[in-house]
Amino acid sequence: MNQTTAANKPVVIMLAATLALMLAIPAGLVSMLPKREQPAPHLAVATDDMKIKVLLKEKNQVVEMPLEEYVKGVVAAEMPADFPLEALKAQAIAARTNAIRRIQKNSLIEGAHVTDDYRDTQAYSSDEKLKQQWGIMEYQLKMNKIVQAVNETKGQIVTYNGVPIDAMFFSASNGKTEDSQDYFGRALPYLRSVDCPWDAQSKHATRTKTMPLQEFHRLLGINAVVTAANQGQMLQVVETSASHRVKKIRVAGKVMSGPDFRQALGLPSTDFSWKIEGDAITFTTHGNGHGVGMSQYGAEGMAKQGKTASEILAYFYQGTTIASYKKP
Repeated sequence: MNQTTAANKPVVIMLAATLALMLAIPAGLVSMLPKREQPAPHLAVATDDMKIKVLLKEKNQVVEMPLEEYVKGVVAAEMPADFPLEALKAQAIAARTNAIRRIQKNSLIEGAHVTDDYRDTQAYSSDEKLKQQWGIMEYQLKMNKIVQAVNETKGQIVTYNGVPIDAMFFSASNGKTEDSQDYFGRALPYLRSVDCPWDAQSKHATRTKTMPLQEFHRLLGINAVVTAANQGQMLQVVETSASHRVKKIRVAGKVMSGPDFRQALGLPSTDFSWKIEGDAITFTTHGNGHGVGMSQYGAEGMAKQGKTASEILAYFYQGTTIASYKKP
């Protein structure tokens, strides 16, 4: 009996291996087939919804689309999709507010209300661009969440005294947001400095940027030579804001605004210090962006602590309320 069983073992093993191979081959073939694109997440858009004209700069093309479609593209372009839902909802409301404000002002840019360039109003990415950037599978996952944020805030904007606000936002602060007049020279009652401790956890909390002094001179148009020995006389901070950002700086006898200095050198923020060693200058910066309005990483931190989109917006935009826009 034992001898017969032992003799049959090779046969049993061979049959089991053959069966396993037969099962594995079809599964392997299926996995090699191209993945089919799933239907796009459903965005709540009605045929009579407000439309907005968007200038796509790379294509030099003006495209008209439903407002909510545009808001979806702004949220996707401006805020990481893995942020909490309430942060994404706050971003959607801010984006919609800026869009409504531009539509009401009717201040067209080459025939469009807005562009897809963040330097004009706010960034925007089309579905086509996002699929190329993220890939089909990641696009589906991220867009489901973004569409939920847009749908759940449909029609909502931020107002001050019944008027859509200039809903400025930026990436991360240095621990405080900036008063609007200290960066843009315009005092707006709802864009006041507030504490933002959540940004200390962001990747932008502290960064460094090093460049050759020759490049530094060229970017600022300086004829004089700034060195480690004379930097105390050649580079001087003239004025800082209450949030410790540079408002004015003297460079080789020429006074520049902090924002102009930042832009010329491509620095992340106007909270910066520097050190010259040899023929290079290194800047240490805190935060990322102009610092006015809603901090996106601050919104993330507040959402993680259980704050709602309306609470986030009320904190960063002082004295405002959320209302539904009225189609003209």
